[in-house]
Amino acid sequence: MSTAELKNKLKEKIDELNEDYLLEELLSIIDLETSKTEVFKIPEKHKESLERSLKEMDEGQTTSHQQVLKDLRDGLGN
Repeated sequence: MSTAELKNKLKEKIDELNEDYLLEELLSIIDLETSKTEVFKIPEKHKESLERSLKEMDEGQTTSHQQVLKDLRDGLGN
């Protein structure tokens, strides 16, 4: 299928949609693809959380993947 055919098919499908959430998701995907050259900047409040997490990791305050799975299974009653 050619690019033009794909675009037309996509336009037809979009015209049939009535769900706002789905249209918003599609727009987000397109925006993400068209802005690949932009540098993603981590918000300051997220940087603080990441730095705290890295510090905890450096100090050995971590939980293994196996332990997380065990805790999850125990919490679900399995």
